[in-house]
Amino acid sequence: MLDKFPFIVGCMGNADWQVPGGEGWEGACMVKKSGSAFRIVPNKKGDERLLVNGGPFAEPFNVEDDEVCTLQFMGYPLVVFAGKDPKSWADQIQKGQWILANGRTGTDYAQCSRYEILEKIQEFGADLSECAIKPVGLDVPFWVVHLVEFLQRPEEEEEEEEALYQEEIVVDPDRGEFTCPTCWLKFDRADVLSIAVHEDLRGDRKLGEDAMLRFVPTEFNSKGQAMDAMGLPTTDVACVHCHRKLPPGFMDVSHHIFSIVGAPSSGKSYYLSVLVRQLQRTLFREFGIAFRDADPSCNAILNSMKNRLFAGSSSADAMLIKTQLEGEMYERLQRHDRVVALPRPFIFSLSDPRGTGHDCSLIFYDNAGEHFEPGITNEESPGTLHVASSSGIFFLFDPVASPEFRRALKGHDDPQFSMDGGGKRLDQQDTIMAELEIRVKQNQNISIADKIDVPLAVMIGKCDILRDQLDWERILWPVKDKKLDLDIVEKNSEILREYMMDMHPSIVANSEALSRNVRYFPVSPFGHSPERVELNGQKYIAPDPDKLDPVMVEIPTLWVLHHVEPELLPVVSGT
Repeated sequence: MLDKFPFIVGCMGNADWQVPGGEGWEGACMVKKSGSAFRIVPNKKGDERLLVNGGPFAEPFNVEDDEVCTLQFMGYPLVVFAGKDPKSWADQIQKGQWILANGRTGTDYAQCSRYEILEKIQEFGADLSECAIKPVGLDVPFWVVHLVEFLQRPEEEEEEEEALYQEEIVVDPDRGEFTCPTCWLKFDRADVLSIAVHEDLRGDRKLGEDAMLRFVPTEFNSKGQAMDAMGLPTTDVACVHCHRKLPPGFMDVSHHIFSIVGAPSSGKSYYLSVLVRQLQRTLFREFGIAFRDADPSCNAILNSMKNRLFAGSSSADAMLIKTQLEGEMYERLQRHDRVVALPRPFIFSLSDPRGTGHDCSLIFYDNAGEHFEPGITNEESPGTLHVASSSGIFFLFDPVASPEFRRALKGHDDPQFSMDGGGKRLDQQDTIMAELEIRVKQNQNISIADKIDVPLAVMIGKCDILRDQLDWERILWPVKDKKLDLDIVEKNSEILREYMMDMHPSIVANSEALSRNVRYFPVSPFGHSPERVELNGQKYIAPDPDKLDPVMVEIPTLWVLHHVEPELLPVVSGT
């Protein structure tokens, strides 16, 4: 931005702008103001190292208002613009992307980065003397023949760039403003990597040759977007530790991890699929809060499961396959320099259309129950470590797996009681709850005698088969007048806790040894007894889509959400 005149360009000591690489050269020029126009005056007439609009000039050259001309010094390209808003004009130019054309005919050959131009000329068999280039957004071109050195990447720059793109970035995984939703390691905003866009930049040190390169951004366009090595603007960013892409807008709102834990075959996948659908409906209908996909591509598996359940025409259509230890719910990524299986995060955004400014994101996981069994070490399979970073823990208790409940419900016609060989399935729920306590406290580095403050929702699943046992008339719906009634939540919890003390007191003991803030909830994703389904000779159970009538599945999440985002969810309490 020239704010004084004359403005001297050159290598002399009095130059206002020094010509790069022009040591020992007394050439260049000065810019003078002449009325409403600007005049470029050469220091030495006819010097071919100084070009205006592609050719040497012997007389002063005028640039009128809103006009553009090119200057070249020693093979270095510059553009001169005279106008009232030079910043807006300059912001339109993309210095990382250049258009190669025939300067005589105006035919475009290609759009590429600066360092690809000479290669493209050779590829098209074009005459170097006839080729011209201009950055995208600029209307005036430069002759390539005068810019050969400018278009050749210096060897030391190549080496520096290669080192910049491929070196190991060391970031303390235990400190930082943000927690990665995939590997649960911490980082700050400045640590985030950009994801290259240009196809020639495939191949990442941690994700393999098919993944786009992750890199430390150093150049940005006028919109603040990082530019990759080929000059293309990038929009996606990645975790510095595992290199997995972060959800859009990840650093704009607060994030809360909600961990769902349960024994194998307790119904976590069904529960999570129904929960998402119920939250979409209840949050907006009752509280005016929009619950949306924060990353539709990441949530595709869960959305597919939800659609299977609610759009199927039969129980066979609605059947969900059990989450496997290494199934599609997991992806293999590097964590602490080891490739391990990590559960895919399902990320949703919550926003209040009234503009309260308390928007946030919720991150759910569907873990294979086996990951919480003793003997599965964190080092070999760290897929459960999200519970140590959770804002809320949800333990899904399966009454069908409990011998005590089986005895109390003997004679019940629900097919789940006969699908596992007449009750031979081992009840590991006590053990999993105890293992959960140990893992959380170890990873938070607190004494086994201490308790965490994180809310723990103990959910008694499949509660539709317990209606007679629970005296269901006492259980009330806790959302009233567009608010969550905490008194009703408390009374429901007391009824469930008393019932669990009679039927399975160890679950109560283990839960309350883990957290200071425990509540008990009845839930049923189906709201009815499922049906038997046979597939490929194997017997399964699945709900009837026409009978799906979920019972209170969203209430535990609403209760935890009240704790982590109290300004977002309206509540009422008489105590």
